[in-house]
Amino acid sequence: MNVISKISEAVNVVFYSVSLFGLTGTLQLVQVGSLILSPLSERLMIRINSGLIGTVWKVMQYIFERRKKAHITFSGDHIPFGESALVISNHVSWTDIYLLHSVANRRNMLKNCKYFVKDSIKWLPFFGWGMWLAGFIFVRRNWTQDQAKIIAAFGKIKRLETPAWIINYVEGSRVTSKKLQESQAFSRERGYPVLHNLLLPRIKGFATCVNEFRGSHIKYVYDFTLGYRHKSKLGQNAPSMVRVHTRSLWPEYEFHVHARRFAIEDIPRDEIELGHWLRQLWVEKDEFLSGLHDNWADHIDKQTTWKESSW
Repeated sequence: MNVISKISEAVNVVFYSVSLFGLTGTLQLVQVGSLILSPLSERLMIRINSGLIGTVWKVMQYIFERRKKAHITFSGDHIPFGESALVISNHVSWTDIYLLHSVANRRNMLKNCKYFVKDSIKWLPFFGWGMWLAGFIFVRRNWTQDQAKIIAAFGKIKRLETPAWIINYVEGSRVTSKKLQESQAFSRERGYPVLHNLLLPRIKGFATCVNEFRGSHIKYVYDFTLGYRHKSKLGQNAPSMVRVHTRSLWPEYEFHVHARRFAIEDIPRDEIELGHWLRQLWVEKDEFLSGLHDNWADHIDKQTTWKESSW
């Protein structure tokens, strides 16, 4: 790469970073002002903050899909417009949010995406503060400390019947070679299925999510399998944050989202049985990813593929 290309990439990164932080900072002034509405109407405050953070998500998605030409294909179950759900997914990279948001944006739920995020992120200027004001669920990844906070947050969502995609990476961490080996060793020790592309999912938090929302306005679980392809590398290869904001992603990268939709009432209540159900789901997800990596185009063609018009 020559000097001019490097300078151009650096300018691109600085431009997008400054623009995004500027937009976030401006909208956050409105977010802070909306706090005065909380005693009068919690629903209105949540609607305003969801709309503001949705604006940031839309700008980011526009950059990813339109400006940087991310090529995303979709397959699997039909996802209805405007339906609230618990969302689970494999976790490869920070880029995962773009693939999840590609579906949310097409289903008019982008502004209603709520994440479980590390507690320390709430101190991050602009983005962290905005997430806190928008009602994201901050956790320390310590179940004893997090349980009461999570249940309280869910109670508010149920009481107000807030439209939401509550997004949970149930593996608990991004997959790396080291973590994959550790997960495989743990699975062999406990007699669980040994996965080749995924970490073993964590049961306790997911069980709480499902059982807390039984009988509420959130009636479905969406499982998204996120696939990445680099034209000259094997396996899951997601672009870095810098790469996303520098050059066109196509044809160097391709992205795929496979969707599955389950009614909560059909998911086991008992935590042990629910654990078997989730681990079996991860086995199927692992097999899907193996097929995707072996032959990307042919494997996608064999699925029920959704075209852009149907999304």
